[in-house]
Amino acid sequence: MIELHDLPGITGLPHTVERFAKLYANARQLHYDTHMGMESYCCPKVLKPQHVGGTMEKALGNRTGIVASFLAGFSESAYGVTVTPESQLSAAEGLIGQGDLYFWMVDGRPESMANIAHRSPRHGRINAVYTPPASRKQGYASALVAEVCELLHRESLQPMLYADMTNPDSNKVYQQIGFVDSGKVTDIRFNRG
Repeated sequence: MIELHDLPGITGLPHTVERFAKLYANARQLHYDTHMGMESYCCPKVLKPQHVGGTMEKALGNRTGIVASFLAGFSESAYGVTVTPESQLSAAEGLIGQGDLYFWMVDGRPESMANIAHRSPRHGRINAVYTPPASRKQGYASALVAEVCELLHRESLQPMLYADMTNPDSNKVYQQIGFVDSGKVTDIRFNRG
C-alpha cells in the first residue's frame, strides 16, 4: 500500500503552480496561500562593485554562532519570522559543513553572508544572502555575491538566484552586479487550515 504525504508547498511559474495548487488542495482537502512572489535571476557577466573594502572567506566551524545569528536575522528580514540564534545553530552547522557558505570579511569581522545552495550541470544557485542592518549600504553583499558569482563562473556554471519581488533593494543590488531577469516564480504553501 502506498502512503501519501501532503506536499508542504510548490514553487514554479505563477500560472502553473496556481492551477496545480487549486487541484491538489481540492483533492487533498487542504488550504493554500501564496507565500512569496520571486524574480529569478541569472548572472551571465559579473560587474564587480568598486571601492568596497574586504575579502571573501569561507565560513568555518569556529563561526557557527555568527552564522546562526545571521540566519536569525535573515529569517526576520526575509520572512518576518522572529527566531533566536540558538534555534539556528543546527542549520548553521549544516551550512558550514556543506562547504559553500561564505562571508565578506572587513577587518577580521564577518559583515555579510552568502551561500551556494545547489549546483546543477549548468547553474549554481545562490541563497541566504544577508547583511546585518548596521553593516548595510556599504556594498558588502554586492561584493560578496560578485565574488561568489566569479567562483561559479570559474567552475563553468551560470550563477542564479531568486529574489523577493517585494524587496526593491535586493533586486536593485543583484541587477547592479550583472544579474538579469529570467522570469517570475511563485511559492505556494499548503496547510490543513
